[in-house]
Amino acid sequence: MSAVNDTVAVALITSLSTLSAAALAGVATAWVAGRQLRHQSVLAREGRAERRAIDHREMRREAYEKFLSQADAAYRVLDDGWIARPFTELRRWEAGFAARRALDEAYIRVRLVGPDDVAERGAEVLRSIGDEFRLHARIVNGSPDAAGNAAELEPSARSGALRARVASSTEFVTVARRALESELLAAPRTGPGSAGQDGLV
Repeated sequence: MSAVNDTVAVALITSLSTLSAAALAGVATAWVAGRQLRHQSVLAREGRAERRAIDHREMRREAYEKFLSQADAAYRVLDDGWIARPFTELRRWEAGFAARRALDEAYIRVRLVGPDDVAERGAEVLRSIGDEFRLHARIVNGSPDAAGNAAELEPSARSGALRARVASSTEFVTVARRALESELLAAPRTGPGSAGQDGLV
């Protein structure tokens, strides 16, 4: 009878050991799986944050480049106007209006994507271009029968307008580059990458 009890006892001990080992293995497996899931969740959040940062930076860059492109288009209209003889054709005035309207629309996007210092420099570009259009119109309207073009009528005014162009555009590009570079440094990175070689940054 004692032998039977010993056998039962050994069997019970073996069963309990097996169950304990299985339970511990199950707990360990669950802990490892939970840790892996938490790690994957963190990676997913970081990936989404990086994607949002990249998308936002690209949106800013596109807005800045569009604004500069429209400013350049307005400058080309002005350049044509300064050397035109005489500046009486309706299509020239219409081209100037269209250029300024497109620039205003591009500036709205700059204001939306920010930051404030870039929007402020963009406003200076707008003011500078608006001032040059008004200056040119004053010269042309003040001398309707003049043989020369506006640049010949008031060369100092033309030179001053060009200096204002360079100053306002340079300041905009400087703060725009700074904004893009700071955003690039602040963005989470999960792999190698580099800034673009074309455009602003």
